[in-house]
Amino acid sequence: MKSRDPAGLFQGRWTVFSLASLLFILSQFYRVSNAIIAPDLQKDLELSAEELGLLSAAFFYAFALVQVPLGIALDRLGGRRTMTLLSLIGAGGALLFAAAHSFAAAFAGRALLGLGMAGNLMGSMKLLTRWFSPREFATLSGLMLAMGTLGNMLAATPLAAAKEWIGWRESFGMLGLFTAAVAVCFFALVREGPSGEDQPGASGFAPGPAWKEALKTLCRNANYWIISLGTFFRYGTFVAIQGLWIGPYMIQQLHMSPIAAGNLLLLLNTGLILGSPLGGWLSDRVLRSRKKVIVLGLAMMALVLAALGAGWGETGAAALAVLLFSFGLFGSFGIVMYAHIKELMPSEMSGTALTGINLFTMLGGAAMLQGLGWVLDHVVAAGGRTAPDYHPAFLLCAGGVALALVGYLFATDTRP
Repeated sequence: MKSRDPAGLFQGRWTVFSLASLLFILSQFYRVSNAIIAPDLQKDLELSAEELGLLSAAFFYAFALVQVPLGIALDRLGGRRTMTLLSLIGAGGALLFAAAHSFAAAFAGRALLGLGMAGNLMGSMKLLTRWFSPREFATLSGLMLAMGTLGNMLAATPLAAAKEWIGWRESFGMLGLFTAAVAVCFFALVREGPSGEDQPGASGFAPGPAWKEALKTLCRNANYWIISLGTFFRYGTFVAIQGLWIGPYMIQQLHMSPIAAGNLLLLLNTGLILGSPLGGWLSDRVLRSRKKVIVLGLAMMALVLAALGAGWGETGAAALAVLLFSFGLFGSFGIVMYAHIKELMPSEMSGTALTGINLFTMLGGAAMLQGLGWVLDHVVAAGGRTAPDYHPAFLLCAGGVALALVGYLFATDTRP
């Protein structure tokens, strides 16, 4: 597939995929980076567990609130300009977070990061619908999620090492400048579709329906609410564990060093890297079903969380490693939900459909991050414990994922 870009900047659809993946890598890094620096944040900003959870949740609240206007912007304006502008805002958020010396300033920085990173997955998927065939979508979206997991891995041992070397503030300041540079390159090299035409209204760009019509179509479909419930608990639980609370659990309750905890986070993310394209491949090529793959992933997630809640992770390093790897592997199958909703909705409103469920994805992340902090501060304290105890939080997560699993059994299946 060749472009007719007269400037010769566009080299093919894999250039679009690569640069979009790089922005998504940064998004993944920022959303989970607090897991390793959590003790430093609590010390520097004098935060309680609930405040730490709220600080991490600020990213997801801002991310969620922008999803509906984001979907309309992607359908009406396209991915290139939307993603570039938001990514520059995110770069500013990283710089503010690095300079913060109060909870309010850090909260504002995390919120700007959430706003800035809000378009990097959905915008990328919108571009994929223009550049790749429908039968490739689940596999490529899974591959992009696997690429994004590099950001999760960078937020594990590498961030722990950088924190020890130059400090967490300096690390985030440098990443903010890098994010701005990537956004400029993305704007320069990416085009909206194979025609190379970028302007809304041009022959190569077909805007979607009016926003009221698109939202009405989406909200009247029962499958939208089923998938939204699924992604709320699936991703909310996943990012609450991976992005914050598994770090303090290993460091505070299991008395691991930050480097050792980072190494186990790398193992969790290895499972995520392997599971993301595996789930897409199973859905596209083997089972030829969206629903079956998602149900399998939710069932295995619930079992792993129940095992963590029962204390199986404390029986030995090998047991914890297996549980965390399995959590990453099967938790990643949830990416197929995006292919599922896309196929249930008209193609011209794919942006609205994708961001419609991503609204609940990010709300789930915010609610579970903050909610688990509340559980740790109040429920555990009410039980008379003086040391951290994460078991009730894990069991709460297992119940939420089980509820999502039951709901998904009533969803309409689609086939690629």
